[in-house]
This record gives sequence, structure tokens and C-alpha cells, in this order.
Amino acid sequence: MISKKSVIGILGVATAAVLGVGGLTMYSNAAMAVTSYIVDRGEIVQTLEINGNVEAEDTQSFYADIDGRVAKVYVKEGDMVKKGDLLVSYDTDKIDDLITLANYSAAADQETYNSAMQADSRVAGLNAEAKRNLKVLDTQISDYQAAIAQLESDIAYKKAELVDHGAALQISLIEWSDKPDSEEYEELQKQIATNTAELQSNYELIEMEKELNDLSYHLAACKEYKSEMISQKASTVTATMTQADKDKLEAVKAANEFESGMKIAELESAKEGIRADHDGVVASIDVTEDAYVTKGTMLMTIDTTDSVMVKLNVNKYDIVSMHAEQPARVAIKGKDYSGKVERISHMTGKNDIGVDVEIKLDQPDEDIIFGLEAKAKIDTAAVQNVMRIPLDALGNDEAGDYVFVSIDKKAVKKYVETGMRNDDMIEIVSGLSEGDCVIWNDSQELTDGANVKTDR
Repeated sequence: MISKKSVIGILGVATAAVLGVGGLTMYSNAAMAVTSYIVDRGEIVQTLEINGNVEAEDTQSFYADIDGRVAKVYVKEGDMVKKGDLLVSYDTDKIDDLITLANYSAAADQETYNSAMQADSRVAGLNAEAKRNLKVLDTQISDYQAAIAQLESDIAYKKAELVDHGAALQISLIEWSDKPDSEEYEELQKQIATNTAELQSNYELIEMEKELNDLSYHLAACKEYKSEMISQKASTVTATMTQADKDKLEAVKAANEFESGMKIAELESAKEGIRADHDGVVASIDVTEDAYVTKGTMLMTIDTTDSVMVKLNVNKYDIVSMHAEQPARVAIKGKDYSGKVERISHMTGKNDIGVDVEIKLDQPDEDIIFGLEAKAKIDTAAVQNVMRIPLDALGNDEAGDYVFVSIDKKAVKKYVETGMRNDDMIEIVSGLSEGDCVIWNDSQELTDGANVKTDR
């Protein structure tokens, strides 16, 4: 393979021969003007240049947050919007009606809860009343039964006393029966008549019988009331809410209050309309003015400009030198931006056309237009503090890479070992020393020993 320097050398020899034939050999000893560079140490960075497209990293979708009518759409597709800009507004009259209904619904839920708690309070009161009354009634019934038993015993004793007295009188009357005309006999008969009468109308017995009837009446009333209280207790036990029932009711109340509060808050917020959460560009609009939308209906999408990507497709030969976090420079619409490699796909695209790579810009601005082509420069490798020379100074022949250095105003050819290179500079591993003055001429081939005049 013939290098550029070799081709230029051939042309130079031919030109010299022609000039020589024409008698212009006076130039053979003239000093050739050359470009020079002092060998130094520095950085060499390899850069990959690829074209890509500008895209938003994030696309934000906006949905209707209520059921309502769209009053106005304030943007068009392609418009640039700032955070906080109004995008869509609703019919506020309709929203006010919905807020009123939501408040009525919340009041109805509260009334339902209050009614349930009041009903349970009444049932609990009846249950507590039954328990208290049954305790008192049991005591009263026991007292009445004891009093009745004692009174019955007293009545029986009193009657037995009168009967025993009457029997004693009868015995005495029998003993005086042989003297029926005696005063004693007549007195005994009177006493027996009085005793018989007392058995029927003894005042003490009558009072005790009356008291017995009263006690029996109260005992029966207590037993009847006890039966009612037993029934009341049984019915209220099943009707009284358990703690679990109360917890459930409280949970339902809390859920209803939360739901109502959220709904009202959403409606109040909806009166302010839909606003942009980030800076961006309107990518699509899916709703028209005066349209009725339900909650969750797609309204529009916005490509955010907070985070901008340049998407590239890198061939399989260049992808081996790429990795995440590599710095990049991107030119978009004549303006330069810095960034870094954010993502490298782990698979090739369709038809094996390459690997998708994304570069994230550090500081995107309003000048960026999504969809435009961008030219990305990615630093894929770098070496530091190496000897280097311009790539233009390097020549090549069958023996290898060489350069010319200026020594005492003459061109001296030196073969070198090279390392990393980019479009401008190449690393010199050996063959030169720092401070050497390498020379070259872009239009004429240098020859070993030629007189040269440097630009230094």
C-alpha cells in the first residue's frame, strides 16, 4: 500500500526531474519551507462521530381528572409550554353543581351514620335498662316471695290459734254439758260463738289476708314485668352492634368522608384546569373544546424538555469502544451541547442494523426541537501524558512509519513506533524524544538530508 507521503514523493521526484531537464537545477539546493511541530506530551482522545435524532426522555400524559365538559384547550401540537402553563379548562358551572351534589352526598352519609349510632344507642339503652330492671326485679320478687311466705305462715298460725282456742272451748263445754243451765255453760257457748265469728271476721286475719293479696298482686306484676324485661333483653342483644360492627361502621364512615373529601378536592382543583407539570413540547392533543369527558380520558401528551435524549444507532464495529457514562458533545441546529452516554441496548435492531445508544444532554434548553437530526461526538478512548505529534507529520513506506525531523536545518528521516491516534494527533511510543522538531510539507515530499526552512 502506497501512503499519501509516498505518492507526494513520487510526484515531487517527477517534478524535480522535469525541472532538471529544463535547466532549473538551481532549486535543488534551495531550502524547502516546511510546517513544524515540537514533540510534546499531552492527551490524545479518540472520538466517534455519529448522527442521531433528538427525542424527549419522558413523555407526560394528561388525563381528565373529573367527569365534565371541556371549556377551552389553550395549546396546539408543537407548542412550547412552561411548568404551570394552563393547558385545558373545564366548565366551572358544571363543576359547582357536582360539588353541591358531593356535599349533599357527604351530608347524607353523615346522617346515615348518625341514625345508625342513635339507633344502636337506643337499643343499648333498652338492653341496659332490661339488665338493671331484671336485677332489681329478681330482688323484689325474692323479697315479695319471702314476705308472702312469712305472711302465710302468720295467717296459718293465727288461724291455728283461733281453732285451738275454739277446740279448748268445745272441750270445756262438753265438760259442762251436764249443767246446761249453769252460767258457765252459757258463757262457754258465747265464747264458742265468738270464736267461730272470729274465724270468719277476725280483723287481724282480714288485714293479713288483705296484705297477702297485695303482696301476691305485686309479685305477679313483678313476674310479668320480668318476663317483659327478659324479652327486651333478648331482642336487644341481637340488635345491639358488636364492637366489630361499630368498627366496620366507623371504617365505612371514614372511607365515605375520605372519598367525599377527595372528590370535592378534585372538583375544586379541576376548577383551576389542567396545568403543565414540567417544561416541554405538546406532542399530541386528544380532546376538543366543548367535548364531554369522563374521568381518565386522555387529553394530551407533552414531551418534557427537562430531560432530552439523542438516540443513535451504532454499528457493531464501533459499539465495542462504547460504554455508559462516556462524555459526548452534541450539535443540534448549529448549537453545541454536552452530555454523556446514558444507555446502550443489549440487542441489535431489526435486520442487524446496529445497536441503539442514548445520549442524555446535561443542560437542554428551549432551542431544542424534537425530531431534528443531531451530530454526536463521543470520546471513546483517551491516553494521558504521552508523546504526540500531528497526524499530518506521519509518513509510511515498506519499512514502516516514519517522520522527518529538522536537525541543523536539514530533514532527517526517522522511523517511529506509534500508538493511539485520532483525526489530528498520534502517539509516538518510540523513535523520537520530547522536544524534537518534526516537519512536513503538505504539497511536496521531503527527502532525507534536504535543506528545510521551518516556520519557527
